Amino acid sequence: MIFIGIFGIKNSEEKIRDVDFECTGCLSEKVELYAIRKVLELFFIPIITLRKSHIIACKSCKSSYQLKENKMEEVLLKGKVRYDDVEKILKEF
Repeated sequence: MIFIGIFGIKNSEEKIRDVDFECTGCLSEKVELYAIRKVLELFFIPIITLRKSHIIACKSCKSSYQLKENKMEEVLLKGKVRYDDVEKILKEF
């Protein structure tokens, strides 16, 4: 967390659910969906969400992928991620 006087910027992550996706790093299908937020805080109270993205992370090899925001409703509804739902690969082992 970075503090500027009484304000601070904090990164937070929240696990949403397990989803179906074949990891390109290890071919495992054990993947978790996370919401990553960058939040402006005032005295440790969240005021404004500056940025929000969704990440899937492989439980086995810890590879991570950023998802397209316009595909999130479909991913949450079906619980399945396709390769064309992935915007970019963040880490691949």
